[in-house]
Amino acid sequence: MNATVLLTGATGFVGTAVVKRLCERSADVHALVRRSSDREPLANCSVTYHLGDLCDGDSIESFVAAGVAAGRAAGRPVHLIHSGALISYRTRDRARQQAINTGGTRSVLAAARRHGVDRLLHVSSIVGVAHSPSGETHDETASWNLGDVVIVNPGAIFGPAPGRSNTVEFLRRVAAGRLGPLAPPASLAVVGVDDVADGMLLALEKGRRGRRYILTESNPTHLAVFRCVAAALGVAAPRRTAPTWLWPWIVGAVSLVDRLRPAELVTPQALRALGTSFRFDNSRAREELGWNPRPFPEVIEQAVHTLRARGDL
Repeated sequence: MNATVLLTGATGFVGTAVVKRLCERSADVHALVRRSSDREPLANCSVTYHLGDLCDGDSIESFVAAGVAAGRAAGRPVHLIHSGALISYRTRDRARQQAINTGGTRSVLAAARRHGVDRLLHVSSIVGVAHSPSGETHDETASWNLGDVVIVNPGAIFGPAPGRSNTVEFLRRVAAGRLGPLAPPASLAVVGVDDVADGMLLALEKGRRGRRYILTESNPTHLAVFRCVAAALGVAAPRRTAPTWLWPWIVGAVSLVDRLRPAELVTPQALRALGTSFRFDNSRAREELGWNPRPFPEVIEQAVHTLRARGDL
């Protein structure tokens, strides 16, 4: 890839996998990072780091300006991948999420336009496409029913993150038998982290401007996900799915507790999401990009193997 590529979120779960692939392809990589960002997983990668924050519009402006200048001086096209975001279900993080995920995205897009970035890939969430209240399967033409760049929408991402991640926490809870007897009454669109990274680069290279591409592998029920993970770990899984009518009561009870003692992991927002079905068709990504994700059980088995070898499980 003979290009200068600017990234936000480069040291995150997905970003780390993307940067490693870009460096393997000899791209000139520039990354916007905070002072506290953990760069150790990218120690073997050639990356030009720019200190800044998605809440700081001036630092975004400087980052994009410097990256574009470097690309132009080298005679390379300049691409920008915006994957930085705050992923949290904690009630107290709402204001900061708004500042980073909405305000930061506005600043990135504005800076990219001002400085003439050649191609921009925005990494959103599958939640930003639609949900499936009647079990229907959506594709990229769906109208948003929860509320020119190339956009990818990954589903729930699983894989062996270099540090703390939702995948690691989830696997630990399953391994410790802390999920409880019932699975949420909904389905989940899942995908592996390496497949998301591959899909992002394919979209950057081949994606049509103004289009979005759904990056999900399959749409299992939560019970099927729990059973798949439990099988890979060699432990018992929940036996049945919670009745649909019961779930709002569970969410309500947790909401009451959250007001008195804010939850860190099992929050009201997280439970609402678990009770919402997501089902998606990835045909466009397969046909237009040539994307071919691995089966979800293979993703889980590989994650468990890697995390156990590292001593994280």
